[in-house]
Amino acid sequence: MKQFEEAAQAAIDSIPEQFQPYLENTVFILEERSRDGLMGLYEGAGALGAGEGLPERITLYKHSHEQASRSYRELVEEVRRTILHEVGHHFGMEEDDLPY
Repeated sequence: MKQFEEAAQAAIDSIPEQFQPYLENTVFILEERSRDGLMGLYEGAGALGAGEGLPERITLYKHSHEQASRSYRELVEEVRRTILHEVGHHFGMEEDDLPY
C-alpha cells in the first residue's frame, strides 16, 4: 500500500495551487478495492453545490490501479489521471466533459 499512498500523495500535491482552496473540504480516501472495479469515486455536492459543511469524498481504489499498471511510473500516472477525473466531478463536470 505504501507505493500506492506515495503515488496518491504525489498526484494530490500536483493539483495546481489555485484549485487548492476549493478542495479544502475534500477528503481523499484510499481503499483496497471496489465492488464494481472502479478506479475512483467522487461523492459530494461539488465545489459549486449546496452541500456546504459536508465533506466531499474522493476514493481511490488500489487494486484497480495496480491491475492497470505494469510499473510504478504507470501507477503514478494512473492515480494522477483518476484524481484529475474525480476532481473534475467536484467542479461539476460530467463524464463526457472529462479528459480522462
